Amino acid sequence: MQRGENAVNTFRYRKRSAVEATLLTVVMMCVCEWEEVVPDDCEVFVTVSQSGGCHITVKLSIRYGAPVLAVCRQLQQQIAEEIAAMTPYSAESVDVTVKRLVAP
Repeated sequence: MQRGENAVNTFRYRKRSAVEATLLTVVMMCVCEWEEVVPDDCEVFVTVSQSGGCHITVKLSIRYGAPVLAVCRQLQQQIAEEIAAMTPYSAESVDVTVKRLVAP
């Protein structure tokens, strides 16, 4: 492995805080409930602010034929509600991006 490569991997795979890990778990629980979403092809990014809020970004794949906009809107709402119910944090933003459509 080259020296530059190692530096990138060290940064990319830094250890998550307990808060980040908890919020990630809550988000993935929500994502896994949707049969229209492919959970194995999902990326979640969590940013926690000092004020007790968090910003969630979810990049996912949806099965072809699913109502994409409706799924994304409902998933945004569900994630925000579950974070508020299960943690002392509030989701200031939940951004959902569809990376690709997957054949059924």
